[in-house]
Amino acid sequence: MIYVMVLVSFLIPALMLLFGPVLWKCPAREVDRWYGYRTKRALKSPEAYVFAQVKLGRIWTVAGAALAGLTLAAVLVLGAAYFSEKVSLAALGIQLGVMLLCMVPVERALKKKFG
Repeated sequence: MIYVMVLVSFLIPALMLLFGPVLWKCPAREVDRWYGYRTKRALKSPEAYVFAQVKLGRIWTVAGAALAGLTLAAVLVLGAAYFSEKVSLAALGIQLGVMLLCMVPVERALKKKFG
């Protein structure tokens, strides 16, 4: 069970590292209801939509790598045997917070560039 908690702790960084480069290098050219960064400001124009995809992709790639490194360091320091449910949930909470905070610079850049 402990190893499952360790694997789950790498879920958010893995998703960020998976989708970050995809959004960055291959952004959707048309607005899609199911895929991509979809906020009110990003959906104002096709240019804003592509800009938001690329910006978020870059940020997620860097943040995902940093989170994966920090999670790996925590697992190595604490040891897999001490990586309990509470530690895993705390790590997931921090990772989710970082993932959501990545929206702030994207929204700021959209506001600066597109108004």
